[in-house]
Amino acid sequence: MSHAQSSPSTTALDLCAGDWAPAVARAASAPGCTTPQDRAFIALQSAYRAYGGLSRLHSLNVGGGAGSGGQGCDVEDLFVAGELFGFQWYGAMWIPMFQFAPPGPTVAAGPQRVVAELGRNFDGWALASWFVQPNAWLANHSPIECLDSRLPEVLEAARADRFATTG
Repeated sequence: MSHAQSSPSTTALDLCAGDWAPAVARAASAPGCTTPQDRAFIALQSAYRAYGGLSRLHSLNVGGGAGSGGQGCDVEDLFVAGELFGFQWYGAMWIPMFQFAPPGPTVAAGPQRVVAELGRNFDGWALASWFVQPNAWLANHSPIECLDSRLPEVLEAARADRFATTG
């Protein structure tokens, strides 16, 4: 798999556009051999395209980042600290880019608050799916569609879904 090359002026947000292409092409190039996880990844890639896409964690580390408190740190450190979520696919950790506030790479507060509300019962795949699936609590809009304009309602939807999954 080819790796995105970066210059010092390239930001993490610039990397997401073509970062996923080799992996998706590899998954789609084996007719009849794609797994349910491959199809799930391709669906997530498509759903996140309008919201900054997906990028491999190792590609994001080239420019560093800033945590929610504004201090500078490595993007991998943000992931390890739980300020970002991601999911494994084909041996790489993939990060939904909507978690960064423009111009980036600064961690956006809204997604962090929603993830905290959902709790620890959601793994990275479940979180990535939750944000892009229609939600009954949001009149069948996806949480990512409502995140900027209706954050309190998205937080309520997350709380309701957490209670529904944890009992």
